Amino acid sequence: MEKYPQCQSCGMTFDECHKQFIAKEKDGSDSMYCMYCYTNGEFTDPNATMEDMIEIAVPHFTRKIGDEAAARKYMTEVVSSLTRWKICIT
Repeated sequence: MEKYPQCQSCGMTFDECHKQFIAKEKDGSDSMYCMYCYTNGEFTDPNATMEDMIEIAVPHFTRKIGDEAAARKYMTEVVSSLTRWKICIT
């Protein structure tokens, strides 16, 4: 299975179907974030917490796998490993 980069805020995978969602920096270069989390070099919700992001992501992933508890567990693991939240924690 091929490993794709992912948004370092919400965990969206930038596979072939989702690479158009990569956000841009102010200079026009690709960001490490998706356009839902980051626009023109700034977070769309700069006050969001890691817990907020998990709550936003769980319903989307639940629709994909059909199990909210499993989605919450998975998204907690994924989101807590992402660059945005590691920077905030350290």
